[in-house]
Amino acid sequence: MHLGRVPARLHEDLVDRVAELGPSAAWRRAVELALDERVDGVLLAGDLVDGGNDFFEAFAHLRDGVRRLTEHGVQVVAVAGNHDPEVLARLVQVVPEVRLLGAGGAWECFDLRSASGARVRVVGWSFPRRWVEERPLAGGELVAALVEAAGSGPQPLTTLGLLHADRDVSGSRYAPVSSAELAAAPVDAWLLGHVHAPDAHLLEAQTDPSGLRGPGYRGGYLGSLCSNDPGEPGARGAWLLEVSPDGSLDLQHRCLTPLRWEYLELDVTELATPEDVEPALVRLLEELSQSLLDEGSNPLAVGCRVALTGRTPFRAELERLLANGPSGTRISHELVGVHFFVDEVRVQALPVVDLEELARRDDPVGLLAARIVALRQPGSALRERLVAAAIPKMGDLNKRSDYGGGALPVPEEDEVVDLLEDAALKALDALLAQVPPADGARGSGGAA
Repeated sequence: MHLGRVPARLHEDLVDRVAELGPSAAWRRAVELALDERVDGVLLAGDLVDGGNDFFEAFAHLRDGVRRLTEHGVQVVAVAGNHDPEVLARLVQVVPEVRLLGAGGAWECFDLRSASGARVRVVGWSFPRRWVEERPLAGGELVAALVEAAGSGPQPLTTLGLLHADRDVSGSRYAPVSSAELAAAPVDAWLLGHVHAPDAHLLEAQTDPSGLRGPGYRGGYLGSLCSNDPGEPGARGAWLLEVSPDGSLDLQHRCLTPLRWEYLELDVTELATPEDVEPALVRLLEELSQSLLDEGSNPLAVGCRVALTGRTPFRAELERLLANGPSGTRISHELVGVHFFVDEVRVQALPVVDLEELARRDDPVGLLAARIVALRQPGSALRERLVAAAIPKMGDLNKRSDYGGGALPVPEEDEVVDLLEDAALKALDALLAQVPPADGARGSGGAA
């Protein structure tokens, strides 16, 4: 959650709404979701607080949410992450309704009460300090904690691991664990904190439950509760985990972030003038608004970073327009009650090139342009030689063990031509960026 953190890169129209868009607002949404769904427990996977200086900032928000939950019989269980090992221990002294598991870096168990009759045991470990190079799953401490808990009551059908850790990162200082260690542990599903992006297979598990209970370790990174900066794009929020009396699991994501970030691409190839980019950006935001409605997401604000792609003869004009005009960070648009704004526009569109003219040159640019022209001429001798040389090389690559042991078929001729042309165009653009063009080498005729 990172209570105490202030959202970054807000549009100037939103600076007075910071309290509505940050982690505390997302936490309030999570509390309301938990009450609406009548959950038995709320599990928090570390970094509830952004840092040691955020005690008073986080205290009121955490206390109010926890008390609202516990007044309705909802149990709150947390582990400390690398951002809050000291401050969270102090917070639970004044908010004792939070059950902090594994304080001091020792595995600990807690049995959840469930109205459905499911028996669920949570085993957790907390950061004892900010930097932890020791491996939490090395040795037998987790198993010992589970064995000790087994003698205290009926054995649960489901055991959930609650852990803040760095997975598969060699030399990490953030409680390193490996996927193999997670898979080998006697835990039915791991709920991991630390990485802010949710694991893709957890998102896929919403339509394919085998994603949670499939081969390898089960569970994964839950992701952040809200987006705090442009580096956290996409849906962020909480997860509803349903444990059936037979022990089967169902996981559903709920997007709760009040501020959402998205990366967008706008192809400018068909734009007639540089000025057309502004209405095209507005249309792009309208399409995004509709997709968020269809998804069921309900942010208050959406920040966007846009890449202009394709090919255009107006590349330089677009850069000047975005630097001096009303576009870029000044774009602010209200749609169906949501404030959309563009934080940054990057011109990644490539210039239009006259391949026929470039092919007349006797330098590497000309040689490469001539090959692209030949690739676009079915039956030409040069095209046939290029394809004939490429096919066996692609076949050799497909036979390498790290490409699936020959599982990939050799592409058909048209596919080979497309791959060669795409690579050649990228190489040509790289060369043109280094070598000043000859007179008349660029233009609109015969454009790529």
